[in-house]
Amino acid sequence: MTENGHTRGVVDGTDVDARAAAFLAEGTIPHVIDGEGRRSLAGAERQIMNPSTGEQIGVVASGDADDLDHAVRSARTSFEDGRWRLLAPREKESRLHRLADLLEEHRDVTGDLDALDAGILRKYASFVTQASINALRYYAGWPTKIAGQLPPVGPEYLVQERVEPIGVMGVIKPWNGPAAFFNQVAPALAAGNSVVLKPAEHTPLTATYMALLALEAGIPPGVLNVVHGDGVVGSALVAHPGVNRLSFTGSVGTGRALAAAAAQTFKKANIELGGKSPVIVFDDADLDLAAPAATRSVWNNSGQVCTAGSRTLVHRDIYDDFLERAVAASTDLTVGHAFDDGVDLGPLISPQQRDRVRDYVDVGRAEGATVKLVGDVPDSAGNFQAPVIFADVDMSMRVAREEIFGPVMSVIPFDTEEEAYRIANDTEFGLAAGVFTRDIARADRASDVLDVGTVWINCYQVVDAAVSFGGSKYSGYGRSLGSPALEEYTRRKSVWSRRY
Repeated sequence: MTENGHTRGVVDGTDVDARAAAFLAEGTIPHVIDGEGRRSLAGAERQIMNPSTGEQIGVVASGDADDLDHAVRSARTSFEDGRWRLLAPREKESRLHRLADLLEEHRDVTGDLDALDAGILRKYASFVTQASINALRYYAGWPTKIAGQLPPVGPEYLVQERVEPIGVMGVIKPWNGPAAFFNQVAPALAAGNSVVLKPAEHTPLTATYMALLALEAGIPPGVLNVVHGDGVVGSALVAHPGVNRLSFTGSVGTGRALAAAAAQTFKKANIELGGKSPVIVFDDADLDLAAPAATRSVWNNSGQVCTAGSRTLVHRDIYDDFLERAVAASTDLTVGHAFDDGVDLGPLISPQQRDRVRDYVDVGRAEGATVKLVGDVPDSAGNFQAPVIFADVDMSMRVAREEIFGPVMSVIPFDTEEEAYRIANDTEFGLAAGVFTRDIARADRASDVLDVGTVWINCYQVVDAAVSFGGSKYSGYGRSLGSPALEEYTRRKSVWSRRY
């Protein structure tokens, strides 16, 4: 059987691209170190589970500090000998474009792999892969444009202020969007760095696959390395003296530990953590626009998105109307297997995450929130959780303050514009916010007052590789994407010369 010109195969009873099936059939998914697929030095492996079925779909090499050390040494050698760093800028651009082309050709494979091990809806997984393609296309244009300056200091001296790559970048990726692999890697490569990447232990597949595509595109061996494993590998990456800078996406607790450990070796880090993002719906909002956007912001990827608008702040005059629309828009949503047609929410990443979300639902009930909706879940072994809408929530409740990372929406009433901003900012997080209003002046005030890294007005979760992204407060620091990300992956050097 073929689809879109590609032969199909079967994994765990699921029809997938034959290239994805063949990749899994090759055996243990390896690390990629120094341009080669490698088993762990100690021989350790771990199972790869399908969160839609609870069944094993493969085995991945499970590394330790020794495997990580080999990868860092490979990256360090590749950086110091200049095989990528000193490559002509136009040649870097050409190879990055070639990598984007290859990813386009293999997007069905990476989409299938993300759906298999991350449980991301197959139709949504295509957008995750597209994020990597967009990042590659954007940053492929930068190597010929990263330039220093000649500051005017008078006739006696010539000063060059150079912009240089930093060295070896350590990147730690989360499990909720594995194919967005190049969001952090593309700017690091465009700047001339070498990279060691640790994927989330639950979702190893696309990292290895994309690293192999990078080799095919002409990214030299050792420039992009992937080491699989648990927190031991992550800790080794942070502590390794051969790593110059870090990029981390994950939980607040892990981010706090990482920042403390990185400080011991004076590594800078770009850290993107959690969120408890508010979506503010004012009384003049277009509810036909606002209600579907607010619900989608929580149901996307089953709520496993850092920018999920899990706190929905609604003006009291339209509160009941909004709730009615939100419930109506969510009542008939289907929860099920990531590959099934007509499914709106796929599984959560693991049984532990499913149980954690269900515990929060129980907490919300116990705290006095009104349950307006609890959807149905399929009777299967998958890690499923249906959408939940809580009404009558206030900021004293845990469901309003803590990141749940699941499909749970808390709807909070407010009476005045000032109260809306106070509630919105009354959180340790500061990743993103949404504002729905027809009042241009109010929208401008909101964008000024909200203490977050991104504000969406009359829209939500819109991203572009050319636009930087990052948070404030406990949501982390540093910016990814856009030209500001290049500042995270470069350093400046001043060179003074006396004129004779």
